[in-house]
Amino acid sequence: MKNLDRSFIDDLLSRIDIVEVISQSVELKKHGSGHKGLCPFHAENTPSFNVSSSKQFYHCFGCGASGDAITFLREYEGLTFMEAIEKLAAMANIEIPKSSNIKIENNTGLIDVNILTQNIFVSNLMSDENAMKYLNNRNISDEMIKHFGIGFAKDSWDQITNLLKSKNKLAEGLELGLLVKNNNKVYDRFRNRIMFPIKNTSGKIIAFGGRALKKDEKAKYINSPESKLFFKSAEVYGISEAKQYINKEDEIIIVEGYTDVIALHKNNFKNAVATLGTAFTKLHINKLIRYSKNIIFCFDGDIAGKKAAWKALTNSLSEIRDTVNVGFSFIDNGQDPDQLCNENPKEFKKLIKKNTPLSEFMFESLSKNIDLNKVEGKTKFVGLILPLIEQLPKGLYKKLLLEKLSDLTHLSKDEFLDNKRNHVNKNSDGVKDTTEINSTDSLILSIFLEHPGIFAEFEDKIVNIVTNKEIKEMLQMIPTMKNGNKYYINRFLDSDDNKKQLFLRYSSEKIIYEDEESAKKTVHSIFNNLDETNKESQYLEILEKYSNGEILTPPEKEILKNFKK
Repeated sequence: MKNLDRSFIDDLLSRIDIVEVISQSVELKKHGSGHKGLCPFHAENTPSFNVSSSKQFYHCFGCGASGDAITFLREYEGLTFMEAIEKLAAMANIEIPKSSNIKIENNTGLIDVNILTQNIFVSNLMSDENAMKYLNNRNISDEMIKHFGIGFAKDSWDQITNLLKSKNKLAEGLELGLLVKNNNKVYDRFRNRIMFPIKNTSGKIIAFGGRALKKDEKAKYINSPESKLFFKSAEVYGISEAKQYINKEDEIIIVEGYTDVIALHKNNFKNAVATLGTAFTKLHINKLIRYSKNIIFCFDGDIAGKKAAWKALTNSLSEIRDTVNVGFSFIDNGQDPDQLCNENPKEFKKLIKKNTPLSEFMFESLSKNIDLNKVEGKTKFVGLILPLIEQLPKGLYKKLLLEKLSDLTHLSKDEFLDNKRNHVNKNSDGVKDTTEINSTDSLILSIFLEHPGIFAEFEDKIVNIVTNKEIKEMLQMIPTMKNGNKYYINRFLDSDDNKKQLFLRYSSEKIIYEDEESAKKTVHSIFNNLDETNKESQYLEILEKYSNGEILTPPEKEILKNFKK
């Protein structure tokens, strides 16, 4: 942002409606002077996500997420700063100044290096018989090779090193993990491996996954390390290729590996994605439920598959809203999704359709080998499952699971929740208010955040009557937020945390004064009340002097004589 003219950014944000931007991803409803919906950044069933069109910012009172349209596109869609600017500029139908067409972030340069490397990997594959033979043996067609951009890293220590060195891009190669530096020597990370480019939702290559061609290689799969482009625990393989089909099917199939995704796509299950060698996380589910609320995990039926499924279940609980449906499918006979899908697509389709809902999988898994007819069995079962149910957001789904537990154990919900209530109630969603602010200061801040245009009229006097230091500093910042004839009050979002929290607290959806004249009258009223208070204090001081027999000055006598007359 520092390399783009601030006035351009302000102008751009003033030309778009943040409600329009966010409503493309979140269902918003008119609420008071603003809009409200379910927060896309955390699981909730009661809307606490507020969007202000007049101030051009959003704020969730549940998790604290806040920002302007640029922040939303970056945090929700995973765009870079420049990508967000470009998207908003296209919406507003304005051009980005050529003088600003510079490297705002070095992410663009990093992506270019990935593309350069990808081209070499693709070229390598076309000329390597062994690599092509491996892919053919895995039933990966030429069409799928091209569609997913599969390539090959030669059994060389320096092919990519020399390439990037010739382009003066060694630093970028090291940042991306394409190269490794050890004992002052730089060499290629990926050697003699089938290469799978990992793309973000926009289709840009952010990392690579490499599958060893030799069977005796210690690490069968290795991924790029995390970088400025790549956060492994939040990314999934195949999302760029699958997102339009996910939208069409309104369902996501999650498998474990690259070749599983490719096999499913080849057999027309094009709504499939995979995690990148990590357990499924809450970051994954929050990313995927933007595309569909129906998620099916497909794992091998062995012990490792069941463990992976259980990990996915436990990591997903805190993010499951009432509208989200999660199911599990397991493949028996030692097969994986890749094999079954290639050998018998119809059987695979049946397997997916007959998935086990999360609730059933959870209850069945925990009740296995437990005798629920015995007190000891019921006690153990409740102790195992209740902490999991408690992780769910408040809502109908959680209530129904508690009822199911109640029916199964013949205990009332109150009975098995008694010992947990104190623990559950320890935490609060609200932000602690550690700042003591009197009613006058809070009213003044609310007025000028709503109507910054009238601040200049009262500036000299109003700052002197405010007692809270933070609010006084915020009021003094208002003139700096003017650009042309407009005030961009949401710049407080870039302030220190105290000022940001005060801005959010006093920029609620409830407008105190809809027009400037009403606001002005209130400010004048504040001055008058303060003046009356000061006069009364002065009168009481003079009265005390008079009562103590002290000699009064002529002006003091006049005040004592005429007060309240």
